[in-house]
Amino acid sequence: MFEFNPKNMRKILFIITYAIVLCIALLNLDVVFDILGYIFGLLTPFLFGFCLAFILNIPLSKFESIINNRKKKRRSKSKDNSQNIPKKRNTKLRVLGIIVSLLIFLGIICLTLFLVIPEIINTFNIFKENIPEAFSRCQEWLADMMSSYPEILEKIRSYTPDWQAIDADITNIIKTAATGIIGGSIRFIIGLFSGVFNFFMGLVFAIYMLMQKETLVRQLKKLVRSCLSEKRADKVLYIGNIANNTFKKFFGGQFIEAILLGVLCFIGMKIFGMPYALTISVLIGVTALIPVFGAFFGTAIGAILILAVNPMQALWFVVYIIVLQQIDGNLIYPRIVGNSVGLPGIWVMLAVLLGGNSLGIIGMLVAVPIASVIYKLIKEKVNSNKDIEKRSVE
Repeated sequence: MFEFNPKNMRKILFIITYAIVLCIALLNLDVVFDILGYIFGLLTPFLFGFCLAFILNIPLSKFESIINNRKKKRRSKSKDNSQNIPKKRNTKLRVLGIIVSLLIFLGIICLTLFLVIPEIINTFNIFKENIPEAFSRCQEWLADMMSSYPEILEKIRSYTPDWQAIDADITNIIKTAATGIIGGSIRFIIGLFSGVFNFFMGLVFAIYMLMQKETLVRQLKKLVRSCLSEKRADKVLYIGNIANNTFKKFFGGQFIEAILLGVLCFIGMKIFGMPYALTISVLIGVTALIPVFGAFFGTAIGAILILAVNPMQALWFVVYIIVLQQIDGNLIYPRIVGNSVGLPGIWVMLAVLLGGNSLGIIGMLVAVPIASVIYKLIKEKVNSNKDIEKRSVE
């Protein structure tokens, strides 16, 4: 029987308040999305910094573990008792590790831009040089068509245009285009400054997090345990541990898989004598960091680059990448990334589509590990319910 004690009254008030807030939110979804967008815009530097810190922490941890293992081996060979000294964080080693990780991260981006952008400009110039020839071909085609169909030419000659209306339309188009160009330029400048500001603020935040990562983790655990009951705190920390391990395995495996795909692409292009082998292979490797659809972006740009030199080789390049993608999807990716993440292929595809539609390229990158964490938790819940049912039957 339900009792009207203070504890139950608080639960009732909480349910009523939650229902009212939910109804107001559902009736004003546009306002809710505007508020969420505003909050997300304010938190963008910190979110970017957190993601950058997480990615940089992978090579940083590897670098520190290698150095520390070498120090342990040296201590074990020596006769002193230095291994009994309590462990302290080496600030110089941490700073050196952060610098190395940043150089690797920025080096990959700069190398890709340095190789790809000049070739894209060169391809654009080649297409621009071929425009007059294509225009002359269109003129010849139109002349042939007019000679074959004289009635069309007669109708064109008999047509008398309304030059005032045309002049008014052109004036309106120019005004609209000028307004759009000015507005677009202002938005571009604001977006550029905002992007640069968010990048540097995120970089500073990421470096701070990496320098103090042990302290931040310890403080976060204390906060969780102080705000939640012991059972719920253990559950939250368990989910956080699963997410941390899953993201590390995913990004590490995705990086190795991208390198292998880029190397195989370079070897194949060299064997078949295709142009821009190094540039396109680096581009394929970098875009392969985006699951499922990343290599297709690199393939499209690579095909355009080769198309300006040899259209037939561009076709064979696309065929080769499709074959390479099949080998990668059936042999390389499942062994390196698939087994570490533990997410079936159909859910990988769905996660990438949903992540890309909601958050773009960043969504594509984080969707697979997030979906993997959710999949693992649901799987554990289902299996635990099955075990309970089995024990009840027995």
